[in-house]
Amino acid sequence: MQDPEQPQSGGTPPPEPEPEPMAPPPAEPTMASSEPPPPAPASTPPPVTTSSAAPAAGARPMGVTVLAILAAISGVFAILGGLTIMTAGAAVGAASGSAGFGALSAVVGAVILIEGIAYLGFAWGAWGLKPWAWTLGIVLAAVSIVLGLFSLINGQFSAILTIAIAAAITYYLFTPEVKAAFGRS
Repeated sequence: MQDPEQPQSGGTPPPEPEPEPMAPPPAEPTMASSEPPPPAPASTPPPVTTSSAAPAAGARPMGVTVLAILAAISGVFAILGGLTIMTAGAAVGAASGSAGFGALSAVVGAVILIEGIAYLGFAWGAWGLKPWAWTLGIVLAAVSIVLGLFSLINGQFSAILTIAIAAAITYYLFTPEVKAAFGRS
């Protein structure tokens, strides 16, 4: 068998392939060119940096979001509890003939109802980063600490947890980034 690249004996060599025609070089731009110059390359945006500094204006810190959700849940349960104490206390007082018990349960239920409304107010204000919500949050935490101290004096040692949570919330609300988020300086 014979190599196809080698010419056959007694024959002519195969013709060589013709080179492809080359494109003419691009014309050099002239001063009288009617085409506008190509646009400048787009500038790259500045690099995104993450820092633990204050959140951007209007950004709600994650802790405030958590506080708002927990306050809304607490507010709903307090309202339901206050209404239950008021109605059940009045019913028990009426059934037993004790007007004092009915009046006491009405007062306690009303206080819990007001507390629930205050927690719902804080939740709504904290969600929207309203400046007054920061003050309401501090007041509610302070009331929780005071009531927790009264409970602790009366021998309810579980009130230590209530005091610790209210103190942590107070500390958190006084951090610079949270105060700035609420528009406080």
